[in-house]
Amino acid sequence: MKCLPLYLSLFVPALAAINWDIYEHGVVPSFKWSRPFPDDGSDPGGFEVHCKAKKTFHAKMYKLSDLPDDPPTGLAPWRHAIEDFMDHTKDFMGSWDGVDHKGEDREIVVMEYKDVPLEVREWIEEQQRDDETEKPNKKKWWFGVFEKPQEHGQRIIGTVKPTPTPVPEGGHAPDVKDVKLEDKILVFPGGAIYEILPLWVAGGSGACEQLNNLPKYKHQAIDHCVIAWVTDHTKPHRENGKRDMEFTIEAMAVTESEDGKRSRLMWERLHRTIKRNDRKQQREERQKKKKELQEGIVRDEL
Repeated sequence: MKCLPLYLSLFVPALAAINWDIYEHGVVPSFKWSRPFPDDGSDPGGFEVHCKAKKTFHAKMYKLSDLPDDPPTGLAPWRHAIEDFMDHTKDFMGSWDGVDHKGEDREIVVMEYKDVPLEVREWIEEQQRDDETEKPNKKKWWFGVFEKPQEHGQRIIGTVKPTPTPVPEGGHAPDVKDVKLEDKILVFPGGAIYEILPLWVAGGSGACEQLNNLPKYKHQAIDHCVIAWVTDHTKPHRENGKRDMEFTIEAMAVTESEDGKRSRLMWERLHRTIKRNDRKQQREERQKKKKELQEGIVRDEL
């Protein structure tokens, strides 16, 4: 019994790291991400970490059932604008870890736009500028930017148009309302954030410019890539009328180590050998059955 506190001290942190909502509610089919590095703070095995960055962000989290309620517990001023925005996406991207609470219990995250890193804001506005003249751009419907009400009772209609790109000399700049950063909010399902995780921490990563290279961002570690994960996210105390929460993102740029490469090649060779043996065994079994069938036909004819 004296060892019980020690066992609990080792076991409880592991339990705390598990998002039990995954088992209770399930995950949306479109969520394809999984944690790419150990949760004990160690580096991914077989890889060298060149640089890493970690940041914690403050936000608010609401359920869709909160939309009709007035702030701070609801989002009534933006209700119809948010509903219209979300109608453009056929597949809900899920909450944290892709969890799907379904129906009115589905969750959305709301942040002050000024608290969103510059790299993320630039990426969002780049998607919003896409006029979808050719292939529809689903990315423009992952994050919604909305203006704050400027007077009591005002209802927001639609999203804020992104600032236009520089116009060539002689060109015509579109008429876009200039809305200050502090007068805008960002709304998104938690699951959308995984698509651009490195950008959220790239700005404070010092010499780690690779985190800005989104094409190098991968689901799992491979040679010369960037990996990232939401390492922690809290839940709002809804029973106390609170909607505040925090989430922490960690990203790192990695390359495969020599030991990791040797180990990977060894397992790949072993896997190929096993597959070849399986195919050989299946081929021999088919030939054996074919021979038995032919011999049976001959005996019947005799």
